[in-house]
Amino acid sequence: MQFRMIRRSLVALVAILSTFLSSFAFAGQNSMLSSHTEENHITDSANGLPAIHLDGNYFSRDGKRFIPVGANWVPAKTAMQWPTQWDPKAIEADFARMHELGFNTIRLDFVWAWIEPRPGNYNPEAFRAIDFLITLAHRYQIYLHPCLLIGGEVGEAYWDVPYRQGRHPHSDPDMLRIETDHVGELARRYGKETAILGWDLTDEPPFWIAPETTDAMAINWTRLLSWSMRRYDSLHPIVVGTSMEDIGRGPFRPDNLRQEADFFSVHPYSIYAPKLFPDAMLSERGTYGSAFETALSGGAGKPVMVQEIGASSAQYDPDKIAKFLRASLYSGLGAGANGFLLWCYTDAAPEQFHKVPYLRSPHETQFGLTTWDGKDRPSATMFKDFEDIVGRLDLTGIEPAPAEAGIIVPYEWSKPHGDFSHFGLTGPEVVPYTSTDEGANVAGQSQPNFGEENLWITGSWLSSFVLARRAGMKADFPREYDDWRQHPLILMPSPLTSTDAFLVHVHSDFWEKAKHYVSKGGALYASVAADAAIPEMESLFGARMVDANPKDDITLKIVAPFGALRVGDTFHYSVPSATPRSWGALLEVKGGTVIAVDQDNRPALVANTVGSGRTLLSAYPLENYLANRPAAFDKPENTHRIYEAFREWSGLKPLVRSDRPSVEVSALSGGIHGYVIVTNHGAAAETVTITAARALHSVARITPRAATPVQVSGTTFKIDIGAYEGQVFEWK
Repeated sequence: MQFRMIRRSLVALVAILSTFLSSFAFAGQNSMLSSHTEENHITDSANGLPAIHLDGNYFSRDGKRFIPVGANWVPAKTAMQWPTQWDPKAIEADFARMHELGFNTIRLDFVWAWIEPRPGNYNPEAFRAIDFLITLAHRYQIYLHPCLLIGGEVGEAYWDVPYRQGRHPHSDPDMLRIETDHVGELARRYGKETAILGWDLTDEPPFWIAPETTDAMAINWTRLLSWSMRRYDSLHPIVVGTSMEDIGRGPFRPDNLRQEADFFSVHPYSIYAPKLFPDAMLSERGTYGSAFETALSGGAGKPVMVQEIGASSAQYDPDKIAKFLRASLYSGLGAGANGFLLWCYTDAAPEQFHKVPYLRSPHETQFGLTTWDGKDRPSATMFKDFEDIVGRLDLTGIEPAPAEAGIIVPYEWSKPHGDFSHFGLTGPEVVPYTSTDEGANVAGQSQPNFGEENLWITGSWLSSFVLARRAGMKADFPREYDDWRQHPLILMPSPLTSTDAFLVHVHSDFWEKAKHYVSKGGALYASVAADAAIPEMESLFGARMVDANPKDDITLKIVAPFGALRVGDTFHYSVPSATPRSWGALLEVKGGTVIAVDQDNRPALVANTVGSGRTLLSAYPLENYLANRPAAFDKPENTHRIYEAFREWSGLKPLVRSDRPSVEVSALSGGIHGYVIVTNHGAAAETVTITAARALHSVARITPRAATPVQVSGTTFKIDIGAYEGQVFEWK
């Protein structure tokens, strides 16, 4: 740590000298030249940044894996106008300050109109500015993660190009040609530049004021642009910087990009998604946002970076923001996120308040880790510690531990619109199949809007994800036609069991596969509502549906011992709406065992054995109830005990678990060592017992400055952890 502080002081001294020199380098910045410079591959010195590539889940440089940490860089005084209000002295001061804050990576915007003011006519001053930024990157040891074709950033602002003239950026042939040429030119010039972490094709698409972007447009756009870049650049990984496209099921969702992108990004702004997270900022559900989106996007098959996350000090107390970010970062780390870039480096300066976008978006003025004049906010202090801790991790041979529980993502949710590949149709058809719900099969017909259905399923997914973690299980999101059978336990919360909206439920033949999975030793939990339909249900669950069961409130009472549940234990829920999606189902038990009944003494939980496996059926959509309950997990809430009891009954022993439901424990595992990531999502400090599935020879807590041994007793060790705190332990 002392060496690091000395090195930072030396870097600051170099900054003073280099700032003097840089003022000459850009004396002619205001001139516009007609010709463009040749490609530039800049290395500042023998200590230049080494090239990066993806190695398994993580980034690697010089044969060693590392985690990119830093922020999105938008200068305080010039904001998004920094390319045209060029100030090399201020920019270098930002790099020196960001180095001091411990950043090893920044994300920044390459504004399209700045680089290409007219189609095919590139601004040579823009390339000289980029060259200067690359020089600073090497000098201050900060990788650049450029975001192209901007586009958006900051509030409701969109920075257009003058020649778009209303043409759709994702479908118009001329715009696609211009865009592919644009990104190809950047790849040609900088394809071997080692200071670049990776290319972000754009920020938060769909962008601009344009007609609806379809799945096909998003896939084609990404495919064309990534192809154009890879003609010249085989070094840098490619991502599309999407925000809420995963939980919002937008056209740029990860399943649509999986063939073109090298890794995925998430922007988990849970506090700005109140329909899915009806909670205060500091809440148990809210601080799971980064882990939830990492797991959901990662289920499409690529590593995931938390590319933006933050909260505004104009709306929330800075100390609370630091706690929110700390819990979110450690939870995301445990879920397998491979990088963390906060939004954003600094607040906007007061002079920016007088013009758009800050004029119209007051909250955007104060997202910074620092104030506009450079003072650390509490989040900066917290983030320095996080950076130092992840910088100490030896990730050689390490990968995120496999999940014990899989929450199924239906094919209909993940597939591209118009894909019939899993429709069971083979060979030539005399009468062609056309779906009225598929949309766009008739000229002029738009794709249907499934916003309400999507919120329904994502809310239940999120509830199930949190319940699984509270029950000691790591959960992820395998796709319906991927290999979900590798999970020892599968969770199927309603509406995965429903039938009235194809987007949110599995195909009918899933249940045949599920029965085979259970008979071979798997464990399957499902909840149903009155809208459910499961073919030959009794052969799997030992019960069948006979009618709807409308109610306003539900009380479940345990009537048979089940795991740690005892006779007389109760669970209470409010029904959020008078619809079949919220009502329960009347069950006729046919071979199963009733574990709980409702207030009318009707079966509510039914356990069953099939072959060497086991099932548990809930007659009520419990996860949907929790999704619609504000601050559901910040009140006394014990639904996780049902999940926990099923886990115990099925014989599943998680790799690591805690004895406190609000304290999440995840593992990053290797052959001879690994890491346990502990996150307290609760508002109270806890003394926690951590239990592993195997004997632990030694455990040490990783701190910013050292590794401190922890006393181990066989498979367990105890820790104290503060509210919304995260800790990392290395085991051997």
